[in-house]
Amino acid sequence: MEIQDTKPDYTIPINRVGFRGLWRRVLIDSPLGIVPLDLEINAYVEIPENKKGAHLSRNVEALPEDIEFPMKANSIEYYLEKVHKSLLKLHTYAKTARVEARTKYGVEIQFNGLKELEPVEVLISIDGNSEKKRWSTTVGVYGMTVCPSAQTTISNIINTDNLSPSHSQRVLLYGTIETEENHIVRIEDIARCLSNAFSAPSFTLLKRMQEANLVISAHKNPKFVEDVVRDAIRGLRCLSESLPESTIIKAEAISLESIHPHNVYAYTEGNIRSFPAYNCEALCKYE
Repeated sequence: MEIQDTKPDYTIPINRVGFRGLWRRVLIDSPLGIVPLDLEINAYVEIPENKKGAHLSRNVEALPEDIEFPMKANSIEYYLEKVHKSLLKLHTYAKTARVEARTKYGVEIQFNGLKELEPVEVLISIDGNSEKKRWSTTVGVYGMTVCPSAQTTISNIINTDNLSPSHSQRVLLYGTIETEENHIVRIEDIARCLSNAFSAPSFTLLKRMQEANLVISAHKNPKFVEDVVRDAIRGLRCLSESLPESTIIKAEAISLESIHPHNVYAYTEGNIRSFPAYNCEALCKYE
């Protein structure tokens, strides 16, 4: 008997044990063609109270090389599902497993005539047993906001309503859709919804006139960080219209303040039915 299979000193079950930061390169069959993605994977299993430890080398064995399977995956979710099944097969004592993957993904962002492929942060997870699983897809994008409070105050001071100046912030916005298996929402759609929630999205390359037009557009659309979160939820709610009622949506914004030494934070989450059905905009859809 291996030491992992012996009884521990204290019969306490462990909900998750495994490796963090495992690396794999996976080929994803995306709308842009075959895209190689470097995934940082966390893989965990549950162990019962009468088992001292897990056979952790099996967590690595559960991550197949591309040359073995799959030569290409239809999605990151497809790859993680294979890993999840392998974990439960290799760890026969485990009732549940959890797999997470982080990566960066290129999404075409459109705004006022600009159309650029921009990087977004992605975290996808699958959690549960072989019969019942939950998927969670989180996308993080950068954008900017213009403070409506300062803009209104300055308008009153200089006695004008014509595009008054205000301070602006860089904002990191995360949107999450958590649902049952086989109900996958595309990363591109989530990113498009989130990029529409800012005063203006961020772009890697801006020429002088593009930069000026983006700043002007942002000042025409001032927002608090609370507004950003609300607009993100509105978009995520639209994307989740056909998903099960148990679906959860979340929005989280971190505003990196320009005139304060601290940052501002906003967060909300809820069952999709706890938010009203909005007039969904086509801009949330990737084209």
